[in-house]
Amino acid sequence: MKRVLKLICVLLIAVTFFGCSKKVDVSGKYYLLRIDAENDPVTEETMKELRDLGYEFSLTLNSDGTGEMLAMNEKMELTYDLEKGTAVIDGMEESFRYENGQILIEDSGGTLVFAKEQ
Repeated sequence: MKRVLKLICVLLIAVTFFGCSKKVDVSGKYYLLRIDAENDPVTEETMKELRDLGYEFSLTLNSDGTGEMLAMNEKMELTYDLEKGTAVIDGMEESFRYENGQILIEDSGGTLVFAKEQ
């Protein structure tokens, strides 16, 4: 009986581990929703006003870990690794994560919050 219980426990652990380890596909185009910063936060309303004026702040992610960021229509190449939680944008490494359907890029100045375009 103990052997059967041990086998069941091992199987449950294996199923849990492999079931939860599927990769998330974050590829697609995102727009800058807001900037969370202690000193100078930028609200969603301000970002919408800037987009309406023709300034693009976006992030395009490819499934191969490459992409580009547009900031005020200036293009910057990037690579990202979700497992490591990093992105290299124009040679600078930043914290990079996917959370609640959003991409968050953090540095010492604050957090850029990107939402996927519908």
